[in-house]
Amino acid sequence: MARAGGDKPSWRIAKVAATGTIWLRFVGPTRTEEVSHFMSALNEMMPDEDANVVFDLRELEGHNPDTKEPIKTWLRENKARISTVTVIVPKAGAILKMVTAVIGLATGIKIQIRDDLDENASAASL
Repeated sequence: MARAGGDKPSWRIAKVAATGTIWLRFVGPTRTEEVSHFMSALNEMMPDEDANVVFDLRELEGHNPDTKEPIKTWLRENKARISTVTVIVPKAGAILKMVTAVIGLATGIKIQIRDDLDENASAASL
């Protein structure tokens, strides 16, 4: 799905074959109009139960506050289907850590925040 002007989207999604983990990578900034697109793609990949979802924010540039409410709503609506949520942030990503913690508290979902995952790490280790 292309952004306005033919730019690539600020996100990618894949399912790790070995584990079934759903991996969302954001290279942002994520534009507000892209939120419904990545949520639709995520919904299509979600299993009925025991989903492991990774939000990889290591390459995210900036923070779009308009993404917070739709993500919180999605987490609440899918809480019964989720086993784990892991958010990977850059080592210097203090604001992302705080926003993630707030979303976890608001939704009642325990979210793992990781800043120690290198580019070559296996998704199986999550």
